[in-house]
Amino acid sequence: MRPATRLIAAALATLAPLTVAAQLAPGVRMPPEIGAAYGRLGKAMMAHDAAGVRGVWAEDFIVNSPANRVLRREEVIAAMADDLLDYKDFHKHINAIDQKPEVTVVMGYDTMVPLKGPGAGRQVTRPFTDVWAKRDGRWQLIARQATIADAR
Repeated sequence: MRPATRLIAAALATLAPLTVAAQLAPGVRMPPEIGAAYGRLGKAMMAHDAAGVRGVWAEDFIVNSPANRVLRREEVIAAMADDLLDYKDFHKHINAIDQKPEVTVVMGYDTMVPLKGPGAGRQVTRPFTDVWAKRDGRWQLIARQATIADAR
């Protein structure tokens, strides 16, 4: 396994108790700071740790959610607190990473089985685009698109 693949796999492994796997497309390199931020975010999401999520998501974070609704950071955190964001068999496939000095875009798709909400109980494919910005010397997720493309 390439070092970048090991890094993202290790970062995402913090999503336990999920079975998590991450794959980087050939030639794609995960910036270490972004990989670490994904790891912190996954751990916080699984623990339903709102403070941990706030530490990675920017105050002005916005997402086009799997339910095809645009949500702000606190709305997603409220859904997490209501136990609506649980998954099993989560796999992240990263197809492209475009890093600039102050913005990084990560694109790919996730496959998982949501336990609640859109696609509950079925494997879904969810293309995503994550936009990270470097603010005050640290990377924060400022925007995410993650709508369900296919449910089996």
